Amino acid sequence: MSATTPTTPAAQQPSGQDRAVWPLLIFVLGVVGVMLAAGLLFVSARYPALATPLQVALGGVTVYAALVTIAVNLARR
Repeated sequence: MSATTPTTPAAQQPSGQDRAVWPLLIFVLGVVGVMLAAGLLFVSARYPALATPLQVALGGVTVYAALVTIAVNLARR
């Protein structure tokens, strides 16, 4: 008899659902980001009394993108 190397059990390999989670998560986060940017831009344009409307919108999107990037990096560890 010859010794064979053990095969990887199917339970350790990622299933189709596991592989579909990341693209779906990235898509949802992208859609939420676009909605957030549109909302901030609308509020900035609607109320021009804000000091610099586009800077407010850009600042909000930048903070959101930074938080999403940190969350995705921590989740992949």
